[in-house]
Amino acid sequence: MIGRLKNMKVLIAMRNLLISEALCMTLNCDVNEFQAQSYQHHAQDKSFAPDVILIDHECLQHNNHLSWPDAKVLLIDTGLVEEEINYFMHIHKLYGVLSLNADLQQLKKAIAVIHGGQIWIDNERLKVILHGVNNGKSGTTVEKLSHKESQIVELVVEGFKNREIASRLFLSEQTIKSHLGRIFRKMQVKNRSQLVSMIFKSRPPLEDRQHRFLFSE
Repeated sequence: MIGRLKNMKVLIAMRNLLISEALCMTLNCDVNEFQAQSYQHHAQDKSFAPDVILIDHECLQHNNHLSWPDAKVLLIDTGLVEEEINYFMHIHKLYGVLSLNADLQQLKKAIAVIHGGQIWIDNERLKVILHGVNNGKSGTTVEKLSHKESQIVELVVEGFKNREIASRLFLSEQTIKSHLGRIFRKMQVKNRSQLVSMIFKSRPPLEDRQHRFLFSE
């Protein structure tokens, strides 16, 4: 069990200002446990260096968390599909995911857990991430990729954009787009997040994971 941590600085980076302010007020009620501040008001206090960042997918995509590389990031799930969550977890190296249906006790526990260096994921979502929904086609489909397509897929999984992939492989950006179109058809996916999710699920459980999981209640 994690020891009790004090004065955790929490930055709330969510597009909805009302939810951000409500979370800040709630956490700041425990003055000995938390110091919370919304991203929108952070400009008023540049000295505030968060330990934990609570973020939604819109702020995550705008990289609103990158100013604090040492902060641990907890994604607030505002209705994402499983493929999107897997994609964000892998690309942004998140420390956990919390549903909007979570209660206040779970929120505080999740913050303490990731502040202590562990991962917070609810049991059902953890099962999906570890075991996936494998229909037996993933491995066969992956094997059908050419060497160049496999290289492109690996770079997509690592989070590189088309322009960056083109530069690394000495190809034009249009050629990369053409390759990706063929890859999507072969893998039977519609976008990058579904592709990353499929590749992630096809690999051995806990590959390259160095954190131990704390199961939520």
